[in-house]
Amino acid sequence: MLSLNKFSFEFGGKYLYKDADWHIKPKERIGLVGRNGTGKSTLLKLITEEYELREGTISKHKNLSVGYLHQDMVSYNPQKSIRDVAMEAFEGLLKVQEEIEALMEKVTHDYSDENIQRLGELQETFESSGGYTMQSTTEEILEGLGFKTEELTKPLSEFSGGWRMRVILARMLLQQPDLLLLDEPTNHLDLPSIQWLENYLKGYNGTVIIVSHDRKFLNQMITKIVEVANKKLYQWEGNYDFYLKAKQERDDLQSRQYENQQQ
Repeated sequence: MLSLNKFSFEFGGKYLYKDADWHIKPKERIGLVGRNGTGKSTLLKLITEEYELREGTISKHKNLSVGYLHQDMVSYNPQKSIRDVAMEAFEGLLKVQEEIEALMEKVTHDYSDENIQRLGELQETFESSGGYTMQSTTEEILEGLGFKTEELTKPLSEFSGGWRMRVILARMLLQQPDLLLLDEPTNHLDLPSIQWLENYLKGYNGTVIIVSHDRKFLNQMITKIVEVANKKLYQWEGNYDFYLKAKQERDDLQSRQYENQQQ
C-alpha cells in the first residue's frame, strides 16, 4: 500500500530518522507512538508529502487517497453551514448534481435526444454513486460527532475551534480515503462522540494510523503499534497495553544483557 524505505530525515540540524523502514498494509489499524519530539507528526507529513523526503524512498499504490486530520486545521473557518462544509467530501457528486439541475432546466425548452440521453446518464451515475443519500449520510456522521439536528444549517464560523475540528473530521470520514491519518483525533471530543468514532472506525474499510495520548482509545482501536525510538521504527502486534508489557520485557532483557556484558 505504502512503503518508506531506508529513509532519513533531518529537521533543525537534527536527524529524527536515520535509515528507517516502514511498510503499511491495507486495512491495518496502527497506533503511532513515541516520546514527544521524536517526530510522529513529522512522519505523517512525510507520508502526505507535505515534507519532502530527500534521503530514502517512498512508494505508494497508484491513486492511493490519503486523509490527514491534524490540529492546524482548526483555523479553517468559512461562512458555509457545517453541513455544507462536511459535504465538500462529495465534490465530484455535487458537480454532477449541478449538471443534472442545469440540464433539467434546459430540457424544459430543448427536449432533444442528446439532452435526454445525457440527463439519463448523469442521473444513473448520481444514483449509483450514492448521490441521493449523501446528505442523510453527512447528517448521520455530524450528529454522531455530537451536533444537534438544528445546528447543521448554522455557519461553521459560529462554532468554537473544537467543534470546527469535528466538522473537518466528519468531512474526512465522508471522503473515505484509503489511508486515514489521525493526529490526536479525540482532543475535542466528549465521551459519547469518542465511542461513536470508535464504532465507526472499527468498520472502516481503509487503513487507519492514529497518534493519540488517549490510552483507552488506542486500546479500543488498534491492532498494531509502531514505535518511534532511536531514529528508527519498531513494530509490535497487538494493542497499546500489549505493547507496554512487551516493551517492558524487551527493556528488562536489554538491561540484563548490558549488565552481563559489563561483568
